[in-house]
Amino acid sequence: MTTNKHDSAAAFILFPAIAMLLGWGLRGYIGGGPFGALIPGCYVALSLALLLGYRPETAAMAAVFGAVGIGYGGEMTYGQTLGFLAEKDTIYWGLLGCFVKGGIWGLLGGAVMGAGLTRDTYDRKTLVVAFLITVVAFYIGVKLINEPKLIYFSNREDEPREESWAGLLFAAIAFLSYLRLRGTRESVAIPLRFALWGALGGSIGFSGGALWLAFGKYIPVNQDFASWWKMMEFTFGLLLGAAFGVCAYRNRERLRIAGQRGEFPPEGVMPLMGALAFVVAIFVAFPLLETALPEGFAKDPSWSALIVRDVLRAIFGFTFFGGVAICLGLWSRMAAWHIAVTLTFFHTVLDYTRDLSEVKNFGYVLPLWAQLAVLFTAAGVVGYLVHRFQRKPSAVSRLLLLALWSCYLTACLRSFLRWEYLFPLEGQSTWSALLEKDASIVFVHGTFTVSLLITTWYVVSSSCDAQSKPGPATA
Repeated sequence: MTTNKHDSAAAFILFPAIAMLLGWGLRGYIGGGPFGALIPGCYVALSLALLLGYRPETAAMAAVFGAVGIGYGGEMTYGQTLGFLAEKDTIYWGLLGCFVKGGIWGLLGGAVMGAGLTRDTYDRKTLVVAFLITVVAFYIGVKLINEPKLIYFSNREDEPREESWAGLLFAAIAFLSYLRLRGTRESVAIPLRFALWGALGGSIGFSGGALWLAFGKYIPVNQDFASWWKMMEFTFGLLLGAAFGVCAYRNRERLRIAGQRGEFPPEGVMPLMGALAFVVAIFVAFPLLETALPEGFAKDPSWSALIVRDVLRAIFGFTFFGGVAICLGLWSRMAAWHIAVTLTFFHTVLDYTRDLSEVKNFGYVLPLWAQLAVLFTAAGVVGYLVHRFQRKPSAVSRLLLLALWSCYLTACLRSFLRWEYLFPLEGQSTWSALLEKDASIVFVHGTFTVSLLITTWYVVSSSCDAQSKPGPATA
């Protein structure tokens, strides 16, 4: 089996850690929620696939499982949980909430990504049933713990949020239990190890990152240039990515074998069309359905309304969406790459086009047709490149670089392509206008840029190192 000059514990820890730091920072900057969490999931999965020398076929499975697996955690609300850190009386409860939610985020994300990294261990039927079970388990956890607010990490009095951390915990346990039921202890070992390391990294990363919000204001630095919320996200991504890297390094021999073998799905145009139709249905049908529902339906106490709300929440929730997306990827390598990379980029641009409807960006409201033109043109270009790159030499490197740079550039457009910066007031420079509006943007984009360049350097140098070796890697 071939290795490269970066095959060291430091590389396994730092490369996915910095990649996930960048991905998590971008996630909170250009699109939150579960779809925004596809960004760090895609980055860390492809980073590990590159470190382990995965074939493009196996890397596609790792990418779609990793992106969706980390995306699941985005279902959780945590804004009010972080808000507890501002008060002395509630700071410990806020830290506990972050510890629990971060741990569950890493637990489920690690379990799903671990299954994708060892796709050779399970048949498709087992995985399909496993993801169906997670949907059921998710709603059992929500109904038993989250909805009754038995343990509640948000504000009970002021605009209480719908929490779902217990649902995701139940989903993770059910997913791992079913894989164990259908196989041997060895067959579930890698997903379980990634789940446990993810839980450790997520718990420490989220609660440790939350300390910036609690105590950052006391640090003797210019607070105008500081962004403690971004520091929280950077810390969370860094430590969670490092934890996954440690797990990959400790199990690298088994993973390298998995990266070279297994039954791979064909390119599969029909599942790709199904994935496209499914995404359109989620992003178009759900908003239309929301407007069609009668006024007051969301608070209707009747059993019929309750059942309909639960069914709609199941169909349009990310737990169901993610399971279906992965299942489509299992039948089509092409669909897997597009879900992991194209869909990740699509949501970043979708979030950006929402800014284009605001007067503050360009001095006038950009009409809907122009917003859609921006969205589909940008997504179409990236989709075309994904289609081309997956068939090229060094496909994993190319697709990771595409995911990195496309999301980064979208963040730059969102930050700097604004009316007040392009046409500053008389006597004011672009730089002074930028600092006056948000001086912390210097720190935030500086961190983005440095982490992007480090990650790019590693990807390019690893690719060059691999191409310099004679013949393909073999298990």
